[in-house]
Amino acid sequence: MHPPDSLPKLKRRVDDYLWREQAVPIRRLRELIAAQFEPLGRIAIIGGLVRDIARRGKVGFRSDIDLVIDASPGRVAELAAELNATPNRFGGFSSSHPHWKVDFWSLPNTWAAAVGLVEVHSLADLVHTTFFDCDAICYEIGERRLHALPGYLGRLASRTIEVNLLPNPSVDGNLLRAVRRILLWGYRPGPILRAFISRELNDETFARVAETERSLYPNNVVGCFPNFLALSQALLDEKAPLMFPVFGEQLELPGFANE
Repeated sequence: MHPPDSLPKLKRRVDDYLWREQAVPIRRLRELIAAQFEPLGRIAIIGGLVRDIARRGKVGFRSDIDLVIDASPGRVAELAAELNATPNRFGGFSSSHPHWKVDFWSLPNTWAAAVGLVEVHSLADLVHTTFFDCDAICYEIGERRLHALPGYLGRLASRTIEVNLLPNPSVDGNLLRAVRRILLWGYRPGPILRAFISRELNDETFARVAETERSLYPNNVVGCFPNFLALSQALLDEKAPLMFPVFGEQLELPGFANE
């Protein structure tokens, strides 16, 4: 399945997955959102779920759930305590539920808003806060409305990935995401992302990113390269293959392992 050619068509895909899918994990997710999160205020799912459904349909979704709640930091902290959620490194909280891991933030405490990089007044503004442009999309649950950067679907269709907001709290984390998305998705980096990789990838970051990848993923990509120079060439060489030949994208959908 390819990216749709319009946001209304993407909205239908997301609506079908969130509201019409009857698999146990999706029903449990609907119940969790309605019971725990919706009472606090408007909610948006940002990044992963919407991005992956845009790229490949519901079979492409293999992320955790990232929620942003238009509520005060105090109210969201109270919910985190009720859920025994743990603080994450980026101003939000992480909670584990049957079938799902959910990360959630108060809108004012999203990282780019909290440090003053982006003026965030509503959930629609979240599209300006992500490091990667492919993550710059969100779905308001109550309104069943999509928000995306201009040209979002065209960039997905052209298989390019670019930086949306350069300052970020995790250089190593975004290097790892860039490596995996470029090599496993078969995407080409845009000029700002190419400069980021050239500037930040070196012997030290290569070792750290390889170690982090081994701890997080069953299919290691970074470790298949002998050094950062070889990895840089694979990432930045315009003549390199568009898909990393050793591993395809992982097939397991999150939330379905325990169905």
